[in-house]
Amino acid sequence: MEITTSLFDGVTKDEYDAMMVCFKAVVKTYKKGEEITVGHDRVGVVQKGKASLLKTDLNGVRTIFEQLRPGGVFGDVLAFSGTDASFFIVCDEDCEILFIDYEHIVKRCEKACTHHSVVVQNLVKLMSEKTQALSEHLEILSRRTIREKLLAYFVTAATKNKNYYFTLPFSQTSLADYICVDRSAMVRELKKMSRDGIIEMDKRNVKLCAQYFKK
Repeated sequence: MEITTSLFDGVTKDEYDAMMVCFKAVVKTYKKGEEITVGHDRVGVVQKGKASLLKTDLNGVRTIFEQLRPGGVFGDVLAFSGTDASFFIVCDEDCEILFIDYEHIVKRCEKACTHHSVVVQNLVKLMSEKTQALSEHLEILSRRTIREKLLAYFVTAATKNKNYYFTLPFSQTSLADYICVDRSAMVRELKKMSRDGIIEMDKRNVKLCAQYFKK
């Protein structure tokens, strides 16, 4: 599931600037490949660039749990980062991250600003969307074979796009990490699925066989 809510939806630029002072916000920059450290009870907002929330298992195999784009929000109050050392966030591109103390978001300011209430409402909606996205991801991971995992992911992507044509949001390496399988084995399975007429692929562009598409 794509996270569509922004923490600052419905907030004007002037209101945003005022809130940054009230929230005591801090902006930090990170290079591609650099890990983002989130302090306890802090919320990070991606201003520029892309990053991924990852988890590694005991064998060192990594799984992508979420891709964070501009507007994406993360932190131990919203997801796993900060609560489990096996979860971490890595920049896929150079990033600019805005950090806010969680209590400054949920604690109503003395002026009882309307736009502050809007941000709190957005935060609740974000948490709901993230919970639903995690549920969808776990549904894909629960499939037993690589083909079943790929097909579940493709059906989900096509349904969201409302078309059996869609574009993968990440590379094949990241796709393998997202569905938690070996990349080489996944590439072989993709070729078999193409040969069997289930999909057509051109780089990141995918066409799913119409019989699997759910409008």
